[in-house]
Amino acid sequence: MIENKIVAPNCYLPSIAYMAFLLNAKQFEIEAHENFTKSTERNRAYIAGTDAALMLSIPIEGGKGHRQLFKDTKISYEFRWQKIHWQTLCSCYRRSVYFEYYEETLEPFYSKKFDFLFDYNTQLLDTILTMLKFDAIISFTDSYKKNYSEDVIDIRNHFKNSNDFIVNGFQYIPPQYFQCFEKNTDFMENLSVLDILFSEGPNAKNLIVTSLK
Repeated sequence: MIENKIVAPNCYLPSIAYMAFLLNAKQFEIEAHENFTKSTERNRAYIAGTDAALMLSIPIEGGKGHRQLFKDTKISYEFRWQKIHWQTLCSCYRRSVYFEYYEETLEPFYSKKFDFLFDYNTQLLDTILTMLKFDAIISFTDSYKKNYSEDVIDIRNHFKNSNDFIVNGFQYIPPQYFQCFEKNTDFMENLSVLDILFSEGPNAKNLIVTSLK
């Protein structure tokens, strides 16, 4: 258990490293007052494809050049990204042991429309924690701080396509588990938490927790 408060970004289908900090945290706060940061896990996720990692990206209104608060950032539905994301998840993970077990729970996030990205990510994270059977106490920051004191673990900028890393003395070591296309791609580290969840089911929580040393 990490005694220090952790401040983290609000992410789409968070990476395993992100979830390792969350599942080990005694106090976990999600940043609720930052500007939207493009090209990060805030609207991107990485899953295992047949030949390489695939990126799933949620389009936002205003495009990459817009600058506004994350909480005010709206999801764009100019093209059917939900259908594409869901079809991709089904195609990549249908053969996974536990995909069918979680399929019904996840599908509504790819059929129902959400106005704001922040709300979509938050509800999806709540659902993932339920799938992991983990009761987390998560709160949200009440104001924006560019820098925190040394006793706070600030991981807001540690999730831009990151793999192994050390933060405040804690090291994330990617857990090893079976991946459907591992023979083609070799093992791919730190994908979306769905990757380990579909493969390991109830055991995923323990593997994630113990990946942080």
